[in-house]
Amino acid sequence: MKIFIRLWKHYLYDTKLVHKFFFLLILLLLIEIIVSNFYIRYNAAELLTKEVRTTSRQFIEQYVDNIGYKLSKFNTLLNSLSSNETIKQAFSEGAATDESCQEVDAAIRQILNNQFPYGLYDLTFYPLNKSIHGKSIFIRPLAEDTGSWKEKLTDRYFDHYFMHTEGAYKTDLLSILKPVYSPDGTEITCVIKLSLFPEKVFKAMKGVDGEHSHQLFIIDTRGNYIYGQTFAGIDEYLSFVQKNYGIIYNGYPVSDFSDADGIYLTSTNSASGFRAVYYFAYANSLESIDTLNRTLTIGILILVCITLTAGILLSASVNKRFAIILDKIKTVSGGNLKIEDSHLGGDEIGIFDTSFTQMVGQVSQLIENNYVIEMKKKDAEFMALQAQINPHFLFNSLEIINSLIEVERYDTACEVNSRLSLLLRYSINHNSSGIVTLAEEISYMNNYVYIQSIRFGNKFTFHSDIDEACLECQIIKLVFQPFIENSISHGFSGIPSGGNIWFSVKDHGTEVLISISDDGNGMEEADYRKLSALLEKDDFDDFQDQNESIGILNIHYRLKLKFGPLYRIRITTAAGQGMKTELVIPKYGGKRYEAIDC
Repeated sequence: MKIFIRLWKHYLYDTKLVHKFFFLLILLLLIEIIVSNFYIRYNAAELLTKEVRTTSRQFIEQYVDNIGYKLSKFNTLLNSLSSNETIKQAFSEGAATDESCQEVDAAIRQILNNQFPYGLYDLTFYPLNKSIHGKSIFIRPLAEDTGSWKEKLTDRYFDHYFMHTEGAYKTDLLSILKPVYSPDGTEITCVIKLSLFPEKVFKAMKGVDGEHSHQLFIIDTRGNYIYGQTFAGIDEYLSFVQKNYGIIYNGYPVSDFSDADGIYLTSTNSASGFRAVYYFAYANSLESIDTLNRTLTIGILILVCITLTAGILLSASVNKRFAIILDKIKTVSGGNLKIEDSHLGGDEIGIFDTSFTQMVGQVSQLIENNYVIEMKKKDAEFMALQAQINPHFLFNSLEIINSLIEVERYDTACEVNSRLSLLLRYSINHNSSGIVTLAEEISYMNNYVYIQSIRFGNKFTFHSDIDEACLECQIIKLVFQPFIENSISHGFSGIPSGGNIWFSVKDHGTEVLISISDDGNGMEEADYRKLSALLEKDDFDDFQDQNESIGILNIHYRLKLKFGPLYRIRITTAAGQGMKTELVIPKYGGKRYEAIDC
């Protein structure tokens, strides 16, 4: 017992993982050999019965469905014949003349041409209350026929298939009787007898070996043998059915019956009223069970040998690659973050090695670039100033003042000069944090709009709708100018009549919604996709090369640095349909987030 415990502990704690796996696999394979041999040997009959009830059941049900499919074609044919108005009318009038017989023959031929079924032996019409004075292929006087099938006619056995013999050679036939009613449906004027070759209907389907099954036979609703293979023991089964069921109703389940040599399986339903029975003999399969048992044992032994060989090779490969990864981990734990990918393959070990190498590289990069992040934050405001108060705007403003003085509009020139001074003072001399109130930023925006309106005349009309409850909310400065400048410079370019700019600030509970829109040219699809892709990026990129989008990107990144996930932006635009920008910022000022220099 102590030896077993010692070996078990060694297996759990000291054996390599790969060796544990292969040892367990080989043990399971050996156990499978022992269990499968004993189980198959002592449970062969039970296994065989279960297999028969699962596989043979499917076969016999398909066989019965095939019979039903064949007979459904004959049923369709009979329905077409019995409901044909020409045929019904011909048998409801006086004696059958040559003309009426020819009409009936023509109608029957037409239906047969469309629905002629495979396996048809005979199709005959027997008038019940009408004499025949004409010649017909299909019409025959009832008195001239002496077949045993007339017993079924006497019993009004309509629309059900039955077996009988006919002719001088006592041919076995499968027949069905179909009544033809008068046009008003009050009486039966004729009976149709359709006879089939039973071997055409009951012929078994071919199995996977290409051969027909010879262990099938057909019984009727009273358990009488009808058609198929006969063999020793069939009488015992028929007695079982007749004793226990009497009449087998359509769809009624019949229990399987086993004897010493095999098992009888019957179908569960049949549209014709017949039942198919399949007999499976045990003797033919017991030898197959022994062969299967030997083959399985040999196969498992071969699998054990292959597993041992593959296990040794795989274990050597896995141990070698794990050793490389362990060396890397020791190198990193010693403080050296300069490691390279060893290209150990595309499986889990290779993916782990690549992921570990990339993670160490990212950590190293983060350590090296950590101080750069603060520099980028500080540079953002400078980039904003460079984008907003550019020399062109300043020169254009001075030219406006000069032009107003020349036309002696001194009051307007003074107003422009005063507002330009306020713009410059606001841009340069404000607090270093870059945080202002919405009221201050809107005042700056109004000064900018006034100067641009003097410059461009009637090129645009500015509309504003501001919720005063939001005026004390905090925001970074120089936010709105790039969007308004974009509408004036690009949105209304090439539009002689100018356009409109709408600016609104709305209180949305814990958030403030700021909207800037115009009815100008809008943005082309390609440019919009490019801008949207840049806005979706998480990192703070250098974007000085984005041309006219620099102002929007500048504002976006500054707001993102300030408010984080509490800030959102949405731009909707289309060529010729204007542009709308919506900014969402928190309403709480600096109370719920840490102030970050922008």
